[in-house]
Amino acid sequence: MDPVRLIIDTDPGVDDAIAILMALASPDVQVMGLTTVGGNVSAARATRNALAILQAAGRSDIPVAKGASQPLRDRYSYSPQFHGPEGLSLSLPEPESVTVAEGAVQFLYDQLTRELGEAVLVALGPLTNVARLLWERPIALEQAKNIVVMGGAVNCPGNVTPAAEFNIHSDPVAAEIVLSSGLPITLVDLAACRQVWIAREQAMALDSKHPQGRLAVDMLQGWFRLEPSRERFEFYDPLALAIALEPAIATVVKVDLDVGLDENELWGATAESGGPGEITLPMTVDRARFFSLLERLLELEGLEIK
Repeated sequence: MDPVRLIIDTDPGVDDAIAILMALASPDVQVMGLTTVGGNVSAARATRNALAILQAAGRSDIPVAKGASQPLRDRYSYSPQFHGPEGLSLSLPEPESVTVAEGAVQFLYDQLTRELGEAVLVALGPLTNVARLLWERPIALEQAKNIVVMGGAVNCPGNVTPAAEFNIHSDPVAAEIVLSSGLPITLVDLAACRQVWIAREQAMALDSKHPQGRLAVDMLQGWFRLEPSRERFEFYDPLALAIALEPAIATVVKVDLDVGLDENELWGATAESGGPGEITLPMTVDRARFFSLLERLLELEGLEIK
């Protein structure tokens, strides 16, 4: 079988890092490149983190293109309280490699139009780069084999406001552009992500002799060490990556969504419009299958999910 060709748009982020390492560890995946965006951290820090993760994983050959440093409206709020001030739970060496000359939008266009119908775009941060690509080169995303987005809180509470999830809340204008485009998008929202989690005790017992697996374990355990009160880690971005690789991990429905753009408590909210739609929304996640994939890719030892 031909490998799954992935482009990952990311704002690393501990959970982004684990998702990237899953992709790198898979023998069935070709990571065509990373594009970066502000969100969990600044775009400059996200870019540095992406390069550092690839270097630490021995994959500095994979290109990184820097993307948006500001959302389409206002500014990114960042998330140091969750990821730490530098975005990662480990201090990785300064990367020796640099970004490619073209920015994220041009890089996405080049890759998607070169691999007609073959590339899967996995968006793990705010959708600013993806929305700009739709504006500037609308034909490019039509060439994607699939588009998987981590974001939204459709039928559940948000994690930034009662109604909004962080990625969509960071740039709801971009999210509205992307989610109303009519493109076939899978939106992995908080309701799905909260079904796959690991407790502190379980995480601290993990080990791996696989290079990327060891780095992922260190990231996960480091996240718990950042804050002693943390009791569980929810696999947001790793679930989106897993669904990109194995869509059958979750049962799904088709929905149409509205994104809240009023600057009030509904800013960045995602709600079903009530009409038929083209957005694929995961509902029930097969926990056993997700953790089996995680364990297999990262060669985890000591994984016991209750």
